[in-house]
Amino acid sequence: MPNTGEPKVAVVGATGAVGNEIVELIAARGFSDAQLRLFARQSGTAGALETSEDDYLVEALRDPDDLAEFDVAFLAIPESAATEIVRADPGPVLIDLSGAARRPSNTVPMLAPGVTSRARIAQLKSARLFTIPHPVAHVLALCIDALRPSAVAATAMPGASAGGRSSIARMVDQTTDLLSARLDLGDEEIQHAFNAFSRESERATADRIAAQTGALMQSAPPPLTVQVIAIPVLHGTGLTISAQIESSGEEWLERLRATPGVMIIEEGEPLSLLDAVGQEAIKVSAELDGAAVKLWCAFDNTRLAALTSVWIAETFALGSRIAN
Repeated sequence: MPNTGEPKVAVVGATGAVGNEIVELIAARGFSDAQLRLFARQSGTAGALETSEDDYLVEALRDPDDLAEFDVAFLAIPESAATEIVRADPGPVLIDLSGAARRPSNTVPMLAPGVTSRARIAQLKSARLFTIPHPVAHVLALCIDALRPSAVAATAMPGASAGGRSSIARMVDQTTDLLSARLDLGDEEIQHAFNAFSRESERATADRIAAQTGALMQSAPPPLTVQVIAIPVLHGTGLTISAQIESSGEEWLERLRATPGVMIIEEGEPLSLLDAVGQEAIKVSAELDGAAVKLWCAFDNTRLAALTSVWIAETFALGSRIAN
Protein backbone atom coordinates (compact mmCIF):
# COMPACT_ATOMS: atom_id res chain seq x y z
CA MET A 1 0.00 0.00 0.00
CA PRO A 2 1.50 3.39 -0.91
CA ASN A 3 2.33 5.66 2.03
CA THR A 4 1.03 8.88 0.49
CA GLY A 5 -1.15 11.45 2.23
CA GLU A 6 -2.51 10.83 5.69
CA PRO A 7 -2.17 7.23 6.90
CA LYS A 8 -5.29 5.19 7.41
CA VAL A 9 -5.63 3.71 10.88
CA ALA A 10 -8.05 1.10 12.22
CA VAL A 11 -8.66 0.31 15.88
CA VAL A 12 -10.28 -3.09 16.37
CA GLY A 13 -11.76 -3.43 19.85
CA ALA A 14 -12.22 0.32 20.16
CA THR A 15 -14.95 -0.04 22.80
CA GLY A 16 -12.66 -1.98 25.16
CA ALA A 17 -10.62 -0.44 27.97
CA VAL A 18 -7.30 -0.30 26.06
CA GLY A 19 -8.93 0.31 22.68
CA ASN A 20 -10.65 3.39 24.08
CA GLU A 21 -7.30 4.69 25.35
CA ILE A 22 -5.73 4.15 21.91
CA VAL A 23 -8.49 6.22 20.30
CA GLU A 24 -7.99 8.96 22.91
CA LEU A 25 -4.26 9.11 22.21
CA ILE A 26 -4.65 9.18 18.43
CA ALA A 27 -7.38 11.83 18.65
CA ALA A 28 -5.20 13.96 20.94
CA ARG A 29 -2.52 13.93 18.24
CA GLY A 30 -4.89 15.69 15.86
CA PHE A 31 -5.37 12.75 13.54
CA SER A 32 -7.95 13.27 10.80
CA ASP A 33 -11.37 11.75 11.58
CA ALA A 34 -11.66 10.73 7.93
CA GLN A 35 -8.56 8.52 8.20
CA LEU A 36 -9.43 6.84 11.53
CA ARG A 37 -12.02 4.07 11.66
CA LEU A 38 -13.11 2.17 14.71
CA PHE A 39 -14.31 -1.41 14.84
CA ALA A 40 -15.89 -3.65 17.42
CA ARG A 41 -15.21 -7.36 17.43
CA GLN A 42 -18.92 -8.18 17.63
CA SER A 43 -21.88 -6.48 16.03
CA GLY A 44 -23.60 -6.14 19.40
CA THR A 45 -20.88 -3.80 20.67
CA ALA A 46 -20.88 -1.51 17.62
CA GLY A 47 -22.42 1.92 17.86
CA ALA A 48 -20.71 5.14 18.96
CA LEU A 49 -17.69 6.03 21.07
CA GLU A 50 -17.34 9.33 22.88
CA THR A 51 -13.87 10.61 23.75
CA SER A 52 -12.64 13.89 25.21
CA GLU A 53 -11.92 15.03 21.64
CA ASP A 54 -14.93 13.88 19.60
CA ASP A 55 -17.62 11.27 18.98
CA TYR A 56 -16.84 8.35 16.67
CA LEU A 57 -18.85 5.72 14.87
CA VAL A 58 -17.89 2.15 15.79
CA GLU A 59 -18.54 -0.46 13.11
CA ALA A 60 -18.70 -4.23 13.42
CA LEU A 61 -15.69 -6.01 11.93
CA ARG A 62 -17.25 -8.78 9.86
CA ASP A 63 -14.15 -10.07 8.08
CA PRO A 64 -10.37 -9.52 8.35
CA ASP A 65 -10.42 -8.26 4.76
CA ASP A 66 -12.31 -5.20 6.06
CA LEU A 67 -8.86 -4.01 7.18
CA ALA A 68 -7.22 -4.26 3.75
CA GLU A 69 -7.39 -0.52 3.00
CA PHE A 70 -5.53 0.56 6.15
CA ASP A 71 -1.86 1.31 6.78
CA VAL A 72 -1.94 0.11 10.40
CA ALA A 73 -4.46 -1.76 12.53
CA PHE A 74 -4.47 -2.01 16.31
CA LEU A 75 -5.88 -5.34 17.53
CA ALA A 76 -7.10 -4.57 21.06
CA ILE A 77 -9.07 -7.81 21.22
CA PRO A 78 -8.74 -11.27 22.80
CA GLU A 79 -6.10 -13.63 21.47
CA SER A 80 -8.45 -15.92 19.53
CA ALA A 81 -9.94 -13.05 17.54
CA ALA A 82 -6.55 -11.39 17.01
CA THR A 83 -5.04 -14.67 15.78
CA GLU A 84 -7.74 -14.97 13.13
CA ILE A 85 -6.83 -11.54 11.75
CA VAL A 86 -3.09 -12.18 11.96
CA ARG A 87 -3.44 -15.43 10.03
CA ALA A 88 -5.55 -13.73 7.35
CA ASP A 89 -2.80 -11.10 6.89
CA PRO A 90 -5.17 -8.51 5.39
CA GLY A 91 -2.41 -6.03 4.51
CA PRO A 92 -1.79 -3.34 7.14
CA VAL A 93 0.91 -3.35 9.78
CA LEU A 94 -0.71 -5.22 12.68
CA ILE A 95 -0.16 -4.40 16.34
CA ASP A 96 -1.50 -7.36 18.29
CA LEU A 97 -2.06 -6.26 21.88
CA SER A 98 -3.11 -9.76 22.95
CA GLY A 99 0.59 -10.62 23.06
CA ALA A 100 0.72 -8.87 26.44
CA ALA A 101 -0.96 -11.97 27.90
CA ARG A 102 1.43 -14.47 26.28
CA ARG A 103 4.98 -15.60 26.74
CA PRO A 104 7.44 -13.88 24.36
CA SER A 105 7.75 -15.32 20.88
CA ASN A 106 10.77 -15.70 18.62
CA THR A 107 8.66 -14.81 15.59
CA VAL A 108 6.61 -11.78 16.76
CA PRO A 109 8.67 -8.78 17.97
CA MET A 110 7.65 -7.56 21.45
CA LEU A 111 8.67 -3.92 21.83
CA ALA A 112 8.35 -1.06 24.31
CA PRO A 113 9.52 2.57 24.40
CA GLY A 114 12.49 3.24 26.62
CA VAL A 115 13.49 -0.43 26.49
CA THR A 116 13.85 -1.41 22.82
CA SER A 117 17.22 -0.34 21.45
CA ARG A 118 17.74 1.75 18.32
CA ALA A 119 19.63 -1.15 16.79
CA ARG A 120 16.63 -3.42 17.32
CA ILE A 121 14.31 -0.82 15.82
CA ALA A 122 16.55 -0.58 12.74
CA GLN A 123 16.46 -4.36 12.33
CA LEU A 124 12.65 -4.41 12.31
CA LYS A 125 11.87 -1.56 9.93
CA SER A 126 10.35 -3.95 7.39
CA ALA A 127 8.34 -6.02 9.90
CA ARG A 128 4.54 -6.12 9.54
CA LEU A 129 3.47 -7.65 12.87
CA PHE A 130 4.27 -6.46 16.39
CA THR A 131 3.06 -7.03 19.90
CA ILE A 132 3.39 -5.30 23.27
CA PRO A 133 4.54 -6.60 26.65
CA HIS A 134 2.43 -6.80 29.77
CA PRO A 135 2.58 -3.30 31.34
CA VAL A 136 4.17 -4.78 34.48
CA ALA A 137 6.94 -6.35 32.38
CA HIS A 138 7.48 -2.99 30.69
CA VAL A 139 7.85 -1.18 34.04
CA LEU A 140 10.09 -3.92 35.44
CA ALA A 141 12.39 -3.77 32.41
CA LEU A 142 12.69 0.01 32.71
CA CYS A 143 13.48 -0.12 36.42
CA ILE A 144 15.95 -3.04 36.15
CA ASP A 145 17.77 -1.26 33.34
CA ALA A 146 18.15 1.82 35.53
CA LEU A 147 19.03 0.06 38.79
CA ARG A 148 21.42 -2.54 37.34
CA PRO A 149 20.73 -4.91 40.25
CA SER A 150 22.19 -8.31 41.05
CA ALA A 151 18.75 -9.75 41.94
CA VAL A 152 15.14 -8.53 41.90
CA ALA A 153 11.92 -9.54 43.65
CA ALA A 154 8.67 -7.92 42.55
CA THR A 155 5.01 -8.04 43.52
CA ALA A 156 2.45 -6.75 41.02
CA MET A 157 -1.01 -5.72 42.21
CA PRO A 158 -3.30 -5.20 39.21
CA GLY A 159 -6.78 -3.78 39.56
CA ALA A 160 -9.86 -4.82 37.62
CA SER A 161 -8.86 -2.78 34.56
CA ALA A 162 -6.15 -5.36 33.83
CA GLY A 163 -8.97 -7.70 32.78
CA GLY A 164 -10.78 -5.17 30.58
CA ARG A 165 -14.23 -3.63 30.77
CA SER A 166 -15.90 -6.91 31.71
CA SER A 167 -13.72 -7.21 34.83
CA ILE A 168 -14.44 -3.62 35.78
CA ALA A 169 -18.19 -4.23 35.41
CA ARG A 170 -17.94 -7.40 37.50
CA MET A 171 -16.13 -5.54 40.28
CA VAL A 172 -18.77 -2.80 40.29
CA ASP A 173 -21.63 -5.31 40.33
CA GLN A 174 -20.10 -7.37 43.14
CA THR A 175 -19.38 -4.28 45.21
CA THR A 176 -22.96 -3.08 44.80
CA ASP A 177 -24.32 -6.50 45.74
CA LEU A 178 -22.06 -6.76 48.78
CA LEU A 179 -23.08 -3.37 50.08
CA SER A 180 -26.70 -4.39 49.57
CA ALA A 181 -26.13 -7.73 51.35
CA ARG A 182 -27.27 -9.70 48.31
CA LEU A 183 -24.07 -11.08 46.79
CA ASP A 184 -24.65 -14.65 45.63
CA LEU A 185 -21.59 -16.34 44.10
CA GLY A 186 -21.57 -19.57 42.13
CA ASP A 187 -19.49 -22.55 43.22
CA GLU A 188 -16.59 -21.68 40.89
CA GLU A 189 -16.93 -17.89 41.13
CA ILE A 190 -14.33 -15.76 42.92
CA GLN A 191 -15.26 -12.74 44.99
CA HIS A 192 -13.32 -9.84 43.52
CA ALA A 193 -14.87 -6.99 45.51
CA PHE A 194 -13.26 -6.32 48.91
CA ASN A 195 -10.86 -9.18 48.34
CA ALA A 196 -7.25 -9.87 47.34
CA PHE A 197 -6.05 -13.18 45.98
CA SER A 198 -3.46 -15.06 43.96
CA ARG A 199 -4.81 -18.07 42.10
CA GLU A 200 -3.34 -20.30 39.43
CA SER A 201 -4.15 -17.68 36.77
CA GLU A 202 -2.25 -14.99 38.69
CA ARG A 203 0.72 -17.34 39.13
CA ALA A 204 0.70 -18.06 35.39
CA THR A 205 0.61 -14.32 34.69
CA ALA A 206 3.60 -13.86 36.99
CA ASP A 207 5.57 -16.45 35.00
CA ARG A 208 4.72 -14.70 31.72
CA ILE A 209 5.70 -11.30 33.14
CA ALA A 210 9.08 -12.65 34.24
CA ALA A 211 9.68 -14.21 30.81
CA GLN A 212 8.67 -11.01 29.00
CA THR A 213 10.89 -8.88 31.23
CA GLY A 214 13.87 -11.04 30.38
CA ALA A 215 13.05 -10.87 26.66
CA LEU A 216 12.82 -7.07 26.76
CA MET A 217 16.21 -6.59 28.41
CA GLN A 218 19.10 -5.63 26.13
CA SER A 219 21.54 -7.51 28.37
CA ALA A 220 21.22 -10.67 30.43
CA PRO A 221 18.61 -10.03 33.15
CA PRO A 222 19.40 -10.61 36.83
CA PRO A 223 17.63 -13.37 38.78
CA LEU A 224 14.00 -12.27 38.97
CA THR A 225 11.02 -13.47 40.98
CA VAL A 226 7.55 -12.10 40.32
CA GLN A 227 4.31 -12.49 42.25
CA VAL A 228 0.91 -11.25 41.13
CA ILE A 229 -1.88 -10.46 43.59
CA ALA A 230 -5.26 -9.24 42.32
CA ILE A 231 -6.54 -6.34 44.40
CA PRO A 232 -10.04 -4.85 44.69
CA VAL A 233 -9.59 -1.55 42.82
CA LEU A 234 -11.13 -0.59 39.50
CA HIS A 235 -8.23 1.11 37.73
CA GLY A 236 -4.46 1.11 37.90
CA THR A 237 -1.67 -1.25 38.88
CA GLY A 238 0.74 -1.14 41.81
CA LEU A 239 4.18 -2.73 41.71
CA THR A 240 6.71 -3.20 44.50
CA ILE A 241 10.33 -3.89 43.56
CA SER A 242 13.15 -4.91 45.87
CA ALA A 243 16.47 -4.81 44.02
CA GLN A 244 19.87 -5.74 45.36
CA ILE A 245 22.52 -3.27 44.18
CA GLU A 246 26.26 -2.94 44.77
CA SER A 247 26.54 0.86 44.85
CA SER A 248 25.52 2.81 47.95
CA GLY A 249 25.65 6.17 46.17
CA GLU A 250 22.84 7.85 44.23
CA GLU A 251 23.88 6.88 40.70
CA TRP A 252 20.96 4.43 40.60
CA LEU A 253 18.53 7.20 41.55
CA GLU A 254 19.84 9.54 38.85
CA ARG A 255 19.53 6.78 36.24
CA LEU A 256 16.02 6.04 37.41
CA ARG A 257 15.12 9.72 37.32
CA ALA A 258 16.38 9.91 33.72
CA THR A 259 14.39 6.86 32.60
CA PRO A 260 11.79 7.76 29.92
CA GLY A 261 8.25 7.72 31.26
CA VAL A 262 9.27 7.56 34.95
CA MET A 263 8.34 10.30 37.41
CA ILE A 264 10.10 10.12 40.78
CA ILE A 265 7.92 11.16 43.71
CA GLU A 266 10.01 13.12 46.15
CA GLU A 267 10.64 11.70 49.61
CA GLY A 268 7.80 12.30 52.03
CA GLU A 269 5.12 12.73 49.37
CA PRO A 270 2.37 10.06 49.42
CA LEU A 271 1.81 7.93 46.32
CA SER A 272 -1.38 5.99 45.64
CA LEU A 273 -2.80 4.23 42.59
CA LEU A 274 -5.31 7.03 42.15
CA ASP A 275 -2.41 9.43 41.58
CA ALA A 276 -1.49 7.47 38.45
CA VAL A 277 -4.91 6.75 36.91
CA GLY A 278 -5.36 8.71 33.70
CA GLN A 279 -1.69 9.74 33.71
CA GLU A 280 0.96 8.79 31.19
CA ALA A 281 3.84 8.76 33.69
CA ILE A 282 4.93 5.77 35.75
CA LYS A 283 5.06 7.27 39.23
CA VAL A 284 7.76 5.86 41.48
CA SER A 285 8.63 6.29 45.14
CA ALA A 286 12.20 5.09 45.86
CA GLU A 287 14.35 4.48 48.91
CA LEU A 288 17.66 2.83 49.66
CA ASP A 289 17.66 0.34 52.51
CA GLY A 290 21.17 -1.00 53.02
CA ALA A 291 22.11 -2.83 49.81
CA ALA A 292 18.53 -2.93 48.55
CA VAL A 293 16.59 -0.35 46.56
CA LYS A 294 12.89 -0.49 47.32
CA LEU A 295 10.48 0.95 44.77
CA TRP A 296 6.74 1.53 44.95
CA CYS A 297 5.43 2.07 41.42
CA ALA A 298 1.93 3.20 40.48
CA PHE A 299 0.76 3.38 36.88
CA ASP A 300 -2.30 3.26 34.65
CA ASN A 301 -1.92 -0.13 32.97
CA THR A 302 -4.45 0.53 30.21
CA ARG A 303 -2.87 3.89 29.41
CA LEU A 304 0.61 2.38 29.33
CA ALA A 305 -0.50 -0.44 27.02
CA ALA A 306 -2.11 2.09 24.67
CA LEU A 307 0.96 4.35 24.74
CA THR A 308 3.20 1.42 23.86
CA SER A 309 1.06 0.35 20.92
CA VAL A 310 0.81 3.90 19.55
CA TRP A 311 4.59 4.28 19.91
CA ILE A 312 5.05 1.11 17.85
CA ALA A 313 2.69 2.47 15.18
CA GLU A 314 4.49 5.80 15.01
CA THR A 315 7.92 4.15 14.94
CA PHE A 316 7.27 1.47 12.34
CA ALA A 317 4.22 2.47 10.31
CA LEU A 318 3.22 6.10 10.60
CA GLY A 319 6.37 8.08 11.34
CA SER A 320 5.72 11.72 12.04
CA ARG A 321 2.56 11.86 9.94
CA ILE A 322 0.27 11.17 12.88
CA ALA A 323 1.71 14.03 14.92
CA ASN A 324 0.43 17.57 14.90
